[in-house]
Amino acid sequence: MPNETSWIIDWVDAGEWVRKDSNKVNEQDVRRAQADWAKSKKVQDQIKKQKSENNNIANFLAFLLKTIKNEQIISSVYSTFFKVTDSKTNISYLRKSMNNIVIIGFFAPFFPKELEKFWLTSYFQDFCKLDWELLSFGEYIIYIKKLSSKYHDNVPINQWQLLDLLALIIWEFGISKEALTEDWRKKIKNDLMKKLK
Repeated sequence: MPNETSWIIDWVDAGEWVRKDSNKVNEQDVRRAQADWAKSKKVQDQIKKQKSENNNIANFLAFLLKTIKNEQIISSVYSTFFKVTDSKTNISYLRKSMNNIVIIGFFAPFFPKELEKFWLTSYFQDFCKLDWELLSFGEYIIYIKKLSSKYHDNVPINQWQLLDLLALIIWEFGISKEALTEDWRKKIKNDLMKKLK
């Protein structure tokens, strides 16, 4: 019985030693806590920045939907960027997310003030002069090539739908003054195919 009691006393003493030592904080613990705090602060800042950018992108897209009255363009944007057809199975499906920056980029040269208002100029300023008064067909196509090479997300886009969207944009925003007819669309699509290669 005395041996059993001494074991309990030793155990209590060992527990006391651990409790005394647990109140001490060493330099390594402080550095680890500071590093963890710095990492969490960085992640928090990134989340705030992303949220702000997403709000700006959403606001610009809402502006586009209100401003563009041509239903053919809206329908063409939907067909080009939301619907994907598998080339092997020929089955169409809807994308879970869209490439917002590319969609905005197609219209960016026509709305430089709004891009500035929504803090989106940084996406395009490297390869687009956003103060175009009159944009030529050739300048717009060069711009689209640069936009695609910088922001393409490797999701295949139907070539004919893309050409149709570009033709509608070129006509709607006055890059071409010709009347929108089926013959003009075929002609402009052929020109686009040659220039986009």
